[in-house]
Amino acid sequence: MTYKSLELNKPLTWELEGLEVGVTSNCNFRCDYCCAYNRNDGQGLAGSEVIRILEELPHLKRVRLSGGEVTLRYQDCLEIVAYCASRGIQTQLNSNGSLLNGERIEQLAQAGLTTIHISFNFTTAEKFSDYYGIHPSVYRKIRENIALFAKTSVDTVLETLLFSETEHHMREISDHVYDLGVRTHEIQNSIVMDHSGWRAIAAREALKAAVEDLIARRKEDMTLYFTCMDRFMDALGFTEQPGVYFPHCIEGKKQLHLHGNGDILISELCHPVIIGNIYSGTSLKDIYQPMPEALADFLERQPCPALDALFPAGVK
Repeated sequence: MTYKSLELNKPLTWELEGLEVGVTSNCNFRCDYCCAYNRNDGQGLAGSEVIRILEELPHLKRVRLSGGEVTLRYQDCLEIVAYCASRGIQTQLNSNGSLLNGERIEQLAQAGLTTIHISFNFTTAEKFSDYYGIHPSVYRKIRENIALFAKTSVDTVLETLLFSETEHHMREISDHVYDLGVRTHEIQNSIVMDHSGWRAIAAREALKAAVEDLIARRKEDMTLYFTCMDRFMDALGFTEQPGVYFPHCIEGKKQLHLHGNGDILISELCHPVIIGNIYSGTSLKDIYQPMPEALADFLERQPCPALDALFPAGVK
């Protein structure tokens, strides 16, 4: 198993094993959920510069390339993937899938891409278009690219955000994921993000019902990952079983985020705190020895927005 291998073991020591790199901050979509922090600011990192940074990190196990939309810098992504493959580092592209095609998909597979990660929240072009403000034809292109990736050696993962728009449609979404040939489905619990004004989270009972139904209906060859639910899975009666995982949060513990301007962040979405900048003297290699004050505070408190949203007074 390769996908989320870092998250399947609870982090007990702090060591940088995963790095998410913002290859570009620009995006051809306008998603309220992920375009929340420092997006479309023109910042980005060339492939050669990312490789230079990675060469200073001998213990990395995984590199995620994100944005913005990473495939706006497709050649840079291809260069980084090939370099990481030569070192045995797992690579993941977080993409909306709209700018890919058969040739690019084959090139990424041959370069050694480990995982392609694409959001999949809607089952019709109309709903997709209404939410993202993108032409319906883009939705059809994304589905074509997903199906093409599913036929390669690349681990194809579709992620569904469990929030107000999807909480009552998870069964239908799950069926579409399977019909596209994908056998890894990640369900991401929605997170309140004060810096973005995001509040469209799923209600507790709706979340519980959706998760229970997905587990009950899981086909034998499908793997489900329920992300940002590990801290309250026991309280809601969820249990891991073969093919069903509740990955541990490794933000700030095993993984950090590198923005295109050199900023180092604990987490780009739920805890977007800048703890240094690689161009202003902060060393990624030595960031835990000694660690910045903001990072030390985060690791001591280990805040969890998902937990706080569902259990404001604590887990009961």
